[in-house]
Amino acid sequence: MARSGTSTSTSSSLLHQTQYIVQGLISGRYQSIPTFFPPSALEIRHARRSWAELWRSHAEDVEAFLRRIQGRREMNGDMMRVLEGLKGHCLPLELDPSMNVPITTLSSLIPDLKVDIDTLLDSPPFRPFSYEDAHVLALCQWFKSSFMRWIDPVPCPRCSGPTHAVGSVSPTDQERSDGAERVELHECDDEEGCGGKRRFGRYGKIGTLLRTREGRCGEWAHLFYVFLRTIGIKARYIWNSEDHVWCEYWSPSQEHWVHVDSCEGATNRPLLYARGWGKKQAFCLAFGQYGAEDVTRAYVDDFHGACRQRRRAKGWKEAELRRALYACTVALRLRMSGSQRSSLEEMDHKQSLWINDEDRRSKEAESVDLGGRVSGPEDWRAMRDEMGLVNEVKKPAYKVKQLLQTRNEDLSIFGNASLVGDTILLTSSSSQTSAVFHPNSLSQTASYRVKLSFRLISPPGAGEADGIALVFTSEKGLGLGGYGLGYSGVGGRGDFAVEIDTYRSQDKASDPPTPHISVHSPPDAHHRHSIACTSPNSIPFLSDGRVYDLEVLYYASSRRLRGFLGLPAGQGELELFDVNVSEGEGKDWFVGVTGSCGGLWQKQEILEWLLEEIEFAHEVEGQSLEGLAEETDDL
Repeated sequence: MARSGTSTSTSSSLLHQTQYIVQGLISGRYQSIPTFFPPSALEIRHARRSWAELWRSHAEDVEAFLRRIQGRREMNGDMMRVLEGLKGHCLPLELDPSMNVPITTLSSLIPDLKVDIDTLLDSPPFRPFSYEDAHVLALCQWFKSSFMRWIDPVPCPRCSGPTHAVGSVSPTDQERSDGAERVELHECDDEEGCGGKRRFGRYGKIGTLLRTREGRCGEWAHLFYVFLRTIGIKARYIWNSEDHVWCEYWSPSQEHWVHVDSCEGATNRPLLYARGWGKKQAFCLAFGQYGAEDVTRAYVDDFHGACRQRRRAKGWKEAELRRALYACTVALRLRMSGSQRSSLEEMDHKQSLWINDEDRRSKEAESVDLGGRVSGPEDWRAMRDEMGLVNEVKKPAYKVKQLLQTRNEDLSIFGNASLVGDTILLTSSSSQTSAVFHPNSLSQTASYRVKLSFRLISPPGAGEADGIALVFTSEKGLGLGGYGLGYSGVGGRGDFAVEIDTYRSQDKASDPPTPHISVHSPPDAHHRHSIACTSPNSIPFLSDGRVYDLEVLYYASSRRLRGFLGLPAGQGELELFDVNVSEGEGKDWFVGVTGSCGGLWQKQEILEWLLEEIEFAHEVEGQSLEGLAEETDDL
């Protein structure tokens, strides 16, 4: 009995201390969690006496004050349920009720990842990149490729064919014992021939997940979070209000909490969901044994704009959310030693600097390949609007009048350009400027289609600079290097360049965020001459060694210019621009490709260059442009 009473008293004291400190943190009276000592017996007697006197003299005022405080502290029911559910991720592994297997069992399942770690350290995907970063990424890649299985659609237990969901059912006693809070019921698509049914439990017990090794993001993130902690990585669990979960780990090299999503096999891509998937997020909350934090700003790029509206629409009170997250953190850290709290406060400070440095976070995101969601079947991802940047692209009907091809040996070559077999090599080291031109001129009164297959390779430390351009100019020649991309200054009014810019030169060219693809007329790399430009984050990272296709259509009758970007591995196309080029002197054009780099560089290759004179259907049949949305074969 004495122990029970002492425990209750201690818990009550901790609760009051937590609430008091939270108020101090919110008001700014405290900058960190102070050290508290239990009150003496004399202090407790004085406090009780003071309270009794206050109650006798001002009972009604005290009751009214407490009612007002209680009214202000009433939390949104939905928010309270979410936060209570997430607090389980703050428990030590040995106290976590979902841990129904020994930690040694988990350790025995993780293979030796030394070879993978060394490979990643030799070719780091981002910088700075330490052993911890390599260890987490290697574990993530193994977990996705060799350990877990994505389970949508749910396979039929009889014929292994696809099934469809028909609702949810109550868990059986065994399913509940295995940690299933709900069970989905799926029936075989072949209802007449097979008729199989599958109960798909959404399990939360680690032992069950180790046995099934299947699930969706909830099961994946939960188990991977436990694996991270098993190998000694500081980690926390991230909940997203738009139906996704992932993890973070503390990176000593990056000096902030770093995103890791085992479902996608991705690390250090916090804007994957906002920019890659196109996900409109309201809340991203982090919970772990070190505390709780609202990390939404790290995962959205419109926090001070539309995200605010999404948060208000959710109905959660910002002040109450902040109070609840503080309370969780304070309650956890009051149980820690002073040295532990001091270390965590230093981490908090570094995390805060990173979160508040929007320029740094935006710059980091520019050099990351952000694609649509890869986990889950395509129709499911499309239904959730998580396919990413690619939309349906419609092109006009046309016919090829003349193929304007020439041998590479007959091209006019300027600067550092060279021919390597069938490949045109524009740059291969620092401080190079290059240009190659088709030998024959083209009349501006004809319509054309140009298609470039290009590859930009940036070795570690090279710097992804500066870019390439497709040019239509009245003269051949080599333009300004560096930010000028080898074309700037060649040609005049009525000529144009389509630049693929991979390095942001704000001081000299007033560049928008990179990568971007823009049309400049006249051909001058400063963006005051840009007549069309892709919006920030609307195209993928291009300096990744993969092959992309730039396709440009020129309509002679209207001087209209349309551009498209073909993505690698058949991932689709993006429409880049639709703009009209102003009239010039009407001289014939020379078509060329240019490229440049400065102290920072990349290897720039043109793998294929197709040039055609074409006739659009409306030019042949007199139809309107609006009636020509039909897609054509890529001739």
